Amino acid sequence: MKKYLTSILLLIAVCAFADTTKEDSDGITLFAVASLPQGVEEVYLGDSVIVTLTLYANVDFAKIDNKSDKLPAVKHATVRRYRADRRLNQDVAAYQGRRYYAVRTEQYAVTPNQLGELTFPAQKYDVVLSVKQRSRDPFDSFFPFGRTQTHQVQKTCTAEPLKIKVTKRPRRTIEEMRRSGATLM
Repeated sequence: MKKYLTSILLLIAVCAFADTTKEDSDGITLFAVASLPQGVEEVYLGDSVIVTLTLYANVDFAKIDNKSDKLPAVKHATVRRYRADRRLNQDVAAYQGRRYYAVRTEQYAVTPNQLGELTFPAQKYDVVLSVKQRSRDPFDSFFPFGRTQTHQVQKTCTAEPLKIKVTKRPRRTIEEMRRSGATLM
């Protein structure tokens, strides 16, 4: 019985120490990423590519607001919204080996008009996050489902500009055309 009481007191002390370390800093991680589809490293001239903007945080999202309501201006490319009418859904996703709450905010179809490198501009977001905080009462920390309080924190984050390499479409060989069923003269 004495062993159990000692281990319970040690557990309470560890929980109390963990709660005080969270209070020292807000501990909120928030960032935005602009990305191309997986496996796409370059785009052929005249083809469209989807650029996806995703927000990641270690706490729940309450509200997301894009600071720039206009379409991004990309030099030497045409940009249009892709599925602008869809709803924002929060999921749990892995990014660089860590788990985050993720929201795919917007997608754009970018069609390059010139060879070289395009720069998709940075996008800025105002985000309201719901942070759950456990009660400071030591009696509540003894139970696994103690009382929690939720408060909202407003933050701003910016997705870095995305570089897109535009190349010329390679010519098909006679063997590739023959396999595809094209008639050769």
